[in-house]
Amino acid sequence: MRLLLVGGSGVVGTMVIPYLKEGNALRVLDLVPPRDTSVEFIEGSVNDPAAVGAALEGMEGVVYLALGRRADGSRAIDDLDSCYDLSVKGLHRVLLAMSEAGLRRAVYASTVSVHGTRPTDRPLTEDMPADAASLYGFTKWLGELVCSYFARVHGMAIAALRLHNPLPRDQWLRACRPGQPNLSVAAPDAARAIVLGLTVPFSGFHALLISGDYEGRSLCCSRAKQVLGWRPLERPSETPATNSGKETKR
Repeated sequence: MRLLLVGGSGVVGTMVIPYLKEGNALRVLDLVPPRDTSVEFIEGSVNDPAAVGAALEGMEGVVYLALGRRADGSRAIDDLDSCYDLSVKGLHRVLLAMSEAGLRRAVYASTVSVHGTRPTDRPLTEDMPADAASLYGFTKWLGELVCSYFARVHGMAIAALRLHNPLPRDQWLRACRPGQPNLSVAAPDAARAIVLGLTVPFSGFHALLISGDYEGRSLCCSRAKQVLGWRPLERPSETPATNSGKETKR
């Protein structure tokens, strides 16, 4: 599949590109080139219609990963202009350009931070309020509303993945504790969710929790299994669970 990774040079893009490269042709639209120099790169902003149009040419699906960065490379998750420009306005521009180009499949990298309050007596689910307590989580939720609008009005199929602190696999393994599922999602599992979000047949808009909590103690990922056939496969033992559905190679 020919995939455009919008903002693919950032933290999440960098960790999933090695897995997405397996069986897919990747192109990155970003202000800086991706770390993997073998990936096609188009320099440009999500708020530049010409750059977005050029980046979409020949693509079959889009993964929206754009997030502002400061001069030191850290994420600008508390910058008002950056959060709105990328998670709301820029996302709208990209989805509009997709619609005009006849493209219908997109994955939006959202965050579990759209939920500001987590229950203590039961696992978090997508049906619980999106009551973000941070600018980052709030604007990511606004981005989900943009996705829902395009799915409803323009007939697009969009999965918003509410990622829980995605980590490279080696860091994920180091963060594991005996007898406790790691709530963070490992890069291979995140990449597999992205691929399934672009390839599994579904209609409309779906917001899906994506976590490494394979026991569902704190975050319930059953909706991702229902819609995409996805569940976290990584385990602290470094041996992935058996998967009956499609997964990316490693």
